[in-house]
Amino acid sequence: MDATLVLNVVALVISTVALAVSVVAVSRQIQIAQNSNLIPVIADLFRETRSSEFLRSMEFIRDRLATAHPGSPAYRELPEDARGHIRRVGLFYDDIGKLVAHGVINESLILGAYGGAVPRIWELVAPYVLSERQKYGNATVAYFEDLAARARIHTMAGVHQSLALRNYTPPPA
Repeated sequence: MDATLVLNVVALVISTVALAVSVVAVSRQIQIAQNSNLIPVIADLFRETRSSEFLRSMEFIRDRLATAHPGSPAYRELPEDARGHIRRVGLFYDDIGKLVAHGVINESLILGAYGGAVPRIWELVAPYVLSERQKYGNATVAYFEDLAARARIHTMAGVHQSLALRNYTPPPA
């Protein structure tokens, strides 16, 4: 081999390595930029679930909805108060479900945070939502339903285990 060929091969290898490093660096920068854009969205989601209105709606759905409104009427046929509670919680989980289904937000982040509540709440509102869909032919909170189905497969406990979350039991006082 002559020296020119060796130099050309070395230059080609160096160029290929530099290109690969650049592609990896740009991909990482894009990922960081996307994640930094999501931080305010995620913070707002977490803040909403701590609001007294949201907690009141969760409590109503969990403790009173089925007994106060038996027979599973269509969602829009419920009194405004009940409809408001279902709307607040259902649309919240529906919006999160959209972000998860479209890959905008990491599924394990959402299921690790909300995965225990999502299927329980879906099971409580589903009769009213399914009645709504049947009567009016719409797809009310379809993403919420999808999120609940995902949470049944990838449980909160499973997400925590996959992340190797640690336990810490404080020593006795």
